[in-house]
Amino acid sequence: MPIIFGTTASGGDNYFRPQAPTIGTATDVGTSRAYNNGAATVTFTPATSGGNPSTYTATSSPGSYTGSASSSPITVTGLQSATAYTYTVTATDSEGTSAPSSATGAVTATTVPQAPTIGTAADGGTGTTATVAFTAGAAGGSSITGYSVTSSPATTTQSASSSPYTFTGLTAGTSYTFQVAAINANGTSASSSASNSVTPVVPSNFFLISQTTLGSPAASYTFSSIPSTYKSLQLRMTLRDSSSGTSTGYMALRFNGDTSSTYAYHQLYNSFGSVSENGAASQTFIQVQGGNMAGNATANVFAPSITDIVDYASTSKYKTLKSFAGGDTNGGSGYAEIGFSSGLWQSTAAINSITVYVGSPSGYNINTGSTLSLYGVL
Repeated sequence: MPIIFGTTASGGDNYFRPQAPTIGTATDVGTSRAYNNGAATVTFTPATSGGNPSTYTATSSPGSYTGSASSSPITVTGLQSATAYTYTVTATDSEGTSAPSSATGAVTATTVPQAPTIGTAADGGTGTTATVAFTAGAAGGSSITGYSVTSSPATTTQSASSSPYTFTGLTAGTSYTFQVAAINANGTSASSSASNSVTPVVPSNFFLISQTTLGSPAASYTFSSIPSTYKSLQLRMTLRDSSSGTSTGYMALRFNGDTSSTYAYHQLYNSFGSVSENGAASQTFIQVQGGNMAGNATANVFAPSITDIVDYASTSKYKTLKSFAGGDTNGGSGYAEIGFSSGLWQSTAAINSITVYVGSPSGYNINTGSTLSLYGVL
């Protein structure tokens, strides 16, 4: 039998062509990998015969991402986050490239998260805070554990667990923008784009909770669902009685719909140019001296009042109020009053609703155009 150099006697593959390596394992390399630029290391054992390979190449499936090295392991980069890949390895020398090895088990590529999408930033209402809204991007194959929020100009970098986040430590009157990055076990994502600019403003002591201007007469009006986030309340009213020819002279208040005899009040007022006072305990409402709203003239006389309700959310003490009010019949029979009132509701319940009446709760209607406003006081 003749000798044929470079082939087997049976005419098979070139004797010097590399043989397929024996595949090992694939391992995800997630740490500090940018989103959608994952990496994996692939191990293998070279064949013991068949040429003298100088290069080994690992190829992913899916995607056909490759990496090459002269020995094990091989690093493959550019992988898509949260995608499972298998890998094969080939050997190459001057005579050609081997058949591929068998495939590794599937391994999911992980990276840092995708950058969040910035939302709207808004003044936090305290003079030193802002709320920053954002939407999480893809997790990068590894769960997001938190977010990093940065202001510009810089104050501090702060940690958030969810959106919206309240950023603290700002300076009133300074304009800020914000960026957010997401964090997982592999590291921190790229930052979002910058938010809109926000300038914290030192707040007023008064925050409007609710306001109404009546469009038709009503027997009463109730402020309900009052939040417990303020220190005190202030009730500002400009009331018009719908009845003429009758002297009412005051407004009345009830809290939480309570009609029991747990109220007391005291008043000091000036009427017809003389000073008088009165008071009553064990009442079913608190009386606020408001001036004569009807008198002996026409209806619809305005009677304004400002009433402060202290510690309204406390559950350890009775609720107290103080009021300043007045009224003028504007050309009627000479009624003109100004009054100071104090009141007590003998209950430790937090106030969550206030009902306003003209006169006693069985008195006259609050007429069209009456304005009632409730403020929270810091």
